[in-house]
Amino acid sequence: MAKHSPQQWQELVQQQKLSRLSAAAFCREHNLSTKLFYHHRTKAAQARTSVFSEVIVKEKTSKPSPIKSQTITLATSVGDLVFPAQISPQIIIDVIKGLQS
Repeated sequence: MAKHSPQQWQELVQQQKLSRLSAAAFCREHNLSTKLFYHHRTKAAQARTSVFSEVIVKEKTSKPSPIKSQTITLATSVGDLVFPAQISPQIIIDVIKGLQS
């Protein structure tokens, strides 16, 4: 196993996250020490949580948009599900996945 720089470990942690492989499988595939991988993943997570950003909240001054009466209807075996047109696509995906299980 080759020695990696802190930057390389950051990249490896990110690659593992994107690969959707378990940490153990990713380490096997890339010939990495799981102990070192977990160590650097924990360090990266701690570094992300210790950074603060200033947030300024401004009051919304524009008039709210009129309510749209458009809907999305999903016909299912148990009946129709009706969603407002402004619903997040992710919610619809989650509902469909829930219906499949």
